[in-house]
Amino acid sequence: MRRNEASPGVHTSSIVYRLASPGPWSHIRRAWAVTSKDAAQELRRRVALAAVFFFAATALALVSYAIGPFGLRPEDRAPVQAALLWIILFFSAATGLPRAFVREEETGTALALRKVTSGVLVLAGKTLFNYTLFLAIAAVAIPGFAILLEWNVSAPVQLVVIVVLAGWGLTAVSTFLSALVAQAGQKNVLFVVISFPMLLPLLLFAISGTLAATRSEGTTTAIQVILAYDGAATCAAYLLAEVAWEE
Repeated sequence: MRRNEASPGVHTSSIVYRLASPGPWSHIRRAWAVTSKDAAQELRRRVALAAVFFFAATALALVSYAIGPFGLRPEDRAPVQAALLWIILFFSAATGLPRAFVREEETGTALALRKVTSGVLVLAGKTLFNYTLFLAIAAVAIPGFAILLEWNVSAPVQLVVIVVLAGWGLTAVSTFLSALVAQAGQKNVLFVVISFPMLLPLLLFAISGTLAATRSEGTTTAIQVILAYDGAATCAAYLLAEVAWEE
């Protein structure tokens, strides 16, 4: 165990070099190598994962206590529940997603990655891992939220679509911002300050779509806006990936 923790740079470089051989699928293999490296590190340490899920569980418990016993009128519950759900998902994700590039700077593996692969592929691999982490958070938080707050969703399929699409936008922006703040002094504070205004439009339409799914109303407008946001955020992140990663 000491050998693995003492040489994270060797472990990172060996994975990337092994999977980055020339070929038609080399770019996919390089991005996947970054994803698998991050997954292996998190599964081995479990510190970040435990912190994320502990925060989500604590937030759920506090929210259910705050509005459960004292309650709200039935007509007031749906908007409050939709907003609270995305507040929990956002701050739970903010606990773990910013670690994507910060971890590389702290362990000294950033230089090795810069030497063997491009910033675009590193960003792609880390975004994929963070998106998987977000979906895991949502898979745990949403059922718990529904049980503790007696939340009834009339259109669960539409809710799943909203969560999957909005989760991608949240993940893409958060991962890119992680690269920007990785070398800053106050990483966590800076991440929240920068990310909130950038993610606010996405969160507003995610809440709107969640509320519409709860009431079995049309979610077409919310989905279209979220898709447009996802496309713009993804294109901007990958166009600026090299600058954010190299600088």
